[in-house]
Amino acid sequence: MQIISWNVASVRARLPLLTTLLSEKKPDILFLQEIKALPATFPFNDIEASGYHAYISGQKGFNGVAILSRFPLQNIQTSLPQNEADEQARFIQAEDDKTIYISVYVPNGNAPLNNPTDTTRLHYKQAWLDSFLQHLNTLSLTGKQIIIGGDFNVIARDEDVYNINAFQGNALVDPTVRRQFTDITNLPFINTLRFLHPTEIIYSFWDFQMGAAQRNLGILLDYIFISSRMQARLTSAGVYKDYRYKPKPSDHAPVFCELQEA
Repeated sequence: MQIISWNVASVRARLPLLTTLLSEKKPDILFLQEIKALPATFPFNDIEASGYHAYISGQKGFNGVAILSRFPLQNIQTSLPQNEADEQARFIQAEDDKTIYISVYVPNGNAPLNNPTDTTRLHYKQAWLDSFLQHLNTLSLTGKQIIIGGDFNVIARDEDVYNINAFQGNALVDPTVRRQFTDITNLPFINTLRFLHPTEIIYSFWDFQMGAAQRNLGILLDYIFISSRMQARLTSAGVYKDYRYKPKPSDHAPVFCELQEA
C-alpha cells in the first residue's frame, strides 16, 4: 500500500503532473495541499479518469486540501471539530472500515511583509495546531488506525533547512510550533520519514526563487504520519525529488511511504 502527500501549489496548474504521478506511482491514497480550487473548478473528471475518487475542502485562490483514493471513502469532514468556524480550508478527513485518512495544510504563520511585527498569523497557527492535536488525541481513542499527510510548515530540526541562520525569527522555527509538531509523535504516531531515516538530510521544498532547486537550497516541510501500531507494516519512506525538476513543477515534491497490507 503506497501513501503519497503533495503540496501541489494549484491543482489546475499542476494537473498534467498530477495525472502523471497517479499513472506512474499508482498510490492507494494521495493527500493534496494548496489545491487553490472550489468544487466547481476542481478537475474531478480528470481524477476519475485516472481511476480515483476525490474528496476536497476547497477555497478560491488559496489553501484547500484533498484526498484522492483508489477506493470509496465515507464520513467526510472538512473542518476541525474544535474549530468549525474557521473559514480557511486546511483540513479534510475521510475513512473506510479500518482507517481514518487526514490531509492537512498547516498555516505558515509569518507576519505580512508590510507589518513584520504583527503576530496575528503566528497565534492563529499555534491555535490551529492546538485544535489539530486535540482532534488527533480524540481520534486515537477510537481504535481505528490513522494516516495523516500534509505540509506542516515547520522546520522541525535545524538540519531540515539549507541554512538555519537565514530563518531566525521565522514562524517555521517558532519554538511553540516545533513543540506542537513533536507532540504528534507523543499521541502516539510515527513520523514515517524520520522513523526510517533519522539523521539523513532530506528536503521536500525548494523555493522558485534563487535557483533553489538547482542549488539544493531546500527545506523539509512535508510529512506522513501513521498510528504507532502500524509501525511493523512500514517498509519505506522518502521524497520523489525528481518531480521538482519536471515541467511546470510545484515548489514541493511529493513525499511517500509504503505499508505492507494488513
